[in-house]
Amino acid sequence: MAACLLLIVTSGCNSDRLDLEDTSLSLAYAYDVDDDDKLTVYQASAIFNKDVKKKHEVFTAKVNTPRQAREVFNSASSGVVVIGKLQALLIGEKLLKKEGIMPHLDVTYRDPKITGNMRMVAVKGPVSSVMESNFEDKPALPLYLTQVIDVEKKYNGTVFTTSQKFHTYVFDKGITPAISEIKKDKNGLVVTGSALLDNKGKYKMSVSRRESALLLMLQQEATNPVVFTVRMPSLPFKKPNKLQNVKGQDFITININDSKRTITTRYKNNRFVFDIKMKLNVTLSERTFDMDMLKEKDRLSAVITKQFRKELTALVEKVKKEKLDPFGFGWYARAYQYEHWKKNEDRWPDEFAKATVTITPDVKISTYGVIE
Repeated sequence: MAACLLLIVTSGCNSDRLDLEDTSLSLAYAYDVDDDDKLTVYQASAIFNKDVKKKHEVFTAKVNTPRQAREVFNSASSGVVVIGKLQALLIGEKLLKKEGIMPHLDVTYRDPKITGNMRMVAVKGPVSSVMESNFEDKPALPLYLTQVIDVEKKYNGTVFTTSQKFHTYVFDKGITPAISEIKKDKNGLVVTGSALLDNKGKYKMSVSRRESALLLMLQQEATNPVVFTVRMPSLPFKKPNKLQNVKGQDFITININDSKRTITTRYKNNRFVFDIKMKLNVTLSERTFDMDMLKEKDRLSAVITKQFRKELTALVEKVKKEKLDPFGFGWYARAYQYEHWKKNEDRWPDEFAKATVTITPDVKISTYGVIE
């Protein structure tokens, strides 16, 4: 009797049932503006039909708001547009530079059916260069997009920012957002690094894949091992090498297997001071010159340490000039110097531009391969 009662009162799902063959499953959205500054929205949907050669279709709508575009897509689609499985949101360079992305994201956070895990991706150039491309030797466009981003994320070539994480970064006063950046070349899609935005979602600058890896290390978000190839200066302990590059240039490649970072925050002479100490445990995976590793390992570690200090400091100074803080140093200012932070929280990126940041890496080579 109890089981029968449950069957009677339990609501079924027939009322909102939607068969897969009757849907247009959106996996990627894209925003841009045209030559007349009209918002243009793109949608890439998977096609579940074995008789159709193409595995995805792309729709375009020139509208006033992103939500309005869905009605345009429904008018041309063979099935009801479903957006609950969006994997990526692409934003064109022109839109990012002109007005930013924030005015167009309200529906993304207001509609509970839209996932918070879709990847935020900037496109160098117009979005149409990606969405209207026919990659014949690649997977379906939505799958191809996510694969390219995920692979480069694995190797620390770009930041990985979901729409929910982006929302946090935009509204948190102690950090500025960064998103993945891609472009189309003659062979397909290429991840170029990361795009740094201000707290209004407007484009400010780009950083390369190598700089993205350094950014992730400072954020403590890097996936180990982090691989770096470092050019070696003229060193007294190098031996003649018959396999040396004909240009006389020597390199080493290291794997950073463990990175520990500590940040000390002070306020001195009307500016914030950040002292960052990083302990890097590395293994040597490639060397294009001869040397006695047993005797000179510490000297080689010192050379690598100097190079890392130089590159990390250069990245921070480069970003400070644009009045950005994608590293999240504002979080430490708020946590450890709250009295001074409270006076400056509404203009933190400007205040960070005046801050003193000292980075002191400490590289230890744990192993150098199976040969000397």
